[in-house]
Amino acid sequence: MAYYAIAPIVCALLQRELYMHLYINQVWDGSDATLDQIRVINSTIPVTGFGTTVVHDWPVTVGVEANATVVGHARGLHIQSSHDGVSGWYTSFILMFEDKSFKGSTLKVMGITPQDGQWSIIGGTGEFVMAQGVIDHKIVKQGISRIYELNTHVDSSVFECNSWKLGPPQGGIVM
Repeated sequence: MAYYAIAPIVCALLQRELYMHLYINQVWDGSDATLDQIRVINSTIPVTGFGTTVVHDWPVTVGVEANATVVGHARGLHIQSSHDGVSGWYTSFILMFEDKSFKGSTLKVMGITPQDGQWSIIGGTGEFVMAQGVIDHKIVKQGISRIYELNTHVDSSVFECNSWKLGPPQGGIVM
């Protein structure tokens, strides 16, 4: 008995390009610090913090104001991965959308976090299946928290398909 089935697919592969202008609010100090990130591994190298690992759940909003609409969360981790302590943090997160337009959809994001730079979009789900792209980020406010402005460019694919099964009901290939 075969463990697979092959089926011809008659599809229109639709490519979509989307631009989003969003913000991330990273709070690391003060009374709200435990709400969106926590240090889970402390470094044994105090000067650079090399190896420090932080888990985060940053709110993603449409503006910088305190009452800006939250459209999702950036959930993941960042690790101090440079010996000099300046070059940046390795950052990896899932951007989980909660607003009505993209509710339940995600983007997988990773990269190094210097003051200003880019993160790669390396995948997605829901409305962002097979996503790829880039997020240009820059710090627009800093104090006991840091607000990043995100200019997001996403390319994703949508399949409009009909498929028919080929082969015996248990799977395999008919020769």
